[in-house]
Amino acid sequence: MGVVKRQGIKQSVVTYFGVLIGMVNVLFIYPAFLQEAEIGIINYVRETAAMLSLFAFLGSTELIVRFFPFFKNDEKKHQGFLFLLLVILGLGCLLLVAGFLLFKDIIFAYFDQKEDPALYLQFVWFIPAFMVLIAIGNLFMLYASNFHRIVIPSIFNELFPKIGVPLLVAAYFFNYVSFKIIFWGSLGIYAAIMFGQIWYVWRLGHLHLRPDFSLLKKPMLKDMASYSLYGFFGSLGSRFSSEFINIFMVGTLSTLANTGIYVIAYFISNVIDVPRKAISRIASPLLAEKWKENKLEEIQEIYHKTSLNQLIAGLWIFLAIWVSIDEIYEIMPNGESFAAGKYVVLILGIARVVDMMTGVNSEILSFSKYYRYNFYLILFMAVVHISANWILIPQLPIMGVAFATLLSLSLFNLVKFILLKWKLGMQPFTRETLLALVMAVAAYAAASQVPSTGWSLIDAGLKSGLLTLLFGGMILRFNISPDLNQLWEKGLDILIKMRKR
Repeated sequence: MGVVKRQGIKQSVVTYFGVLIGMVNVLFIYPAFLQEAEIGIINYVRETAAMLSLFAFLGSTELIVRFFPFFKNDEKKHQGFLFLLLVILGLGCLLLVAGFLLFKDIIFAYFDQKEDPALYLQFVWFIPAFMVLIAIGNLFMLYASNFHRIVIPSIFNELFPKIGVPLLVAAYFFNYVSFKIIFWGSLGIYAAIMFGQIWYVWRLGHLHLRPDFSLLKKPMLKDMASYSLYGFFGSLGSRFSSEFINIFMVGTLSTLANTGIYVIAYFISNVIDVPRKAISRIASPLLAEKWKENKLEEIQEIYHKTSLNQLIAGLWIFLAIWVSIDEIYEIMPNGESFAAGKYVVLILGIARVVDMMTGVNSEILSFSKYYRYNFYLILFMAVVHISANWILIPQLPIMGVAFATLLSLSLFNLVKFILLKWKLGMQPFTRETLLALVMAVAAYAAASQVPSTGWSLIDAGLKSGLLTLLFGGMILRFNISPDLNQLWEKGLDILIKMRKR
């Protein structure tokens, strides 16, 4: 867990710095400078491209981490593994772009019937270009994680768009550029991210592009092909049950205005998920190695610790947001136009906490001999999620999406919990899990009683600050998570040393 903690902490620092910038964007810049429909189309194009980017891997996403230990060899330049991944991705990108061009008339005819046809028809054609840039950048980001390096790639991914796109939006608001330049400029930003990821792999000394087919014998090819096939359909399922499909389906089945309202609520709730993403990214290569060495006790330890630490972080962030949710929308420029998303934040927040409290269950399952179960579970979740969205969006637009997410994630994690307990005898929960939940409820009950001062910013600071003080104090006082206590003590030591200088 030492590597997980170190890289996870650094990753979280970078990500939360990005989150801080993102919150400024979401709460102030975008609502002040853009209309709901404009926010909707920007995110619809980007998130649809991100959703499609995973399909471009043709199932090889999981191969990047899962099979790297078998190819890993510095002297032989990892035996052509990166070249193989690029060939697969290149083929996937060509197929998707060709499909878009082939069905272009049908796609545009559908959007021509929408409430805001001009916005759709003018910008949907940017999707293939975004898809290619995002896919290549993600390949090199995932490849770098094999060397337990996720911080620099995260700087590219987290900070470049969150600084660059708002600058373009501000330029548009002040009439320096047209709305279309936001899309062209964004393409430039994602191109810079892609080249940055490639540069970093080169900087690590692992940009080996020479073909080497010596390891691609029949048994290995069979295993990789089987894993890729399941990975491909699993990728479809994961995208069909993710926030990408939510934004895509709201934009497709509802209106761009509703999409813009949902996007703001989604980004507010998305802050909760940051620790899980950081821990998952660095834990995945470790779990692949532990499974190769069959170290089940160490896998169980990772399962317990990630579950507890993710739960504590998730509860803290979720409740700190929810206790001040009214003030957040009051602070936001034109907040009354976006306040319809308030309860979307609540439902999505609960869904994220449910997902986080079950630890790295998907990763454990994916790298085990039971990986096929994960494939079936992802497809099951996708069917539930899309069906619920299809039924609920026309009736309850943005709330329907939130309820569909909560339902699918809850069922998904329940079945994974049962499966890991049945097949491997592993479960993530301990006595400390219950204590953390009780402490979170107690802290929220106290913080929600803070009387209003009449100043929204001050009220939000008082409520969220008190909740953080109470919840964090109880977690540290009763040593609920030794990892967090060690982190706290290390932070105090650093502060003491700095004061002595």
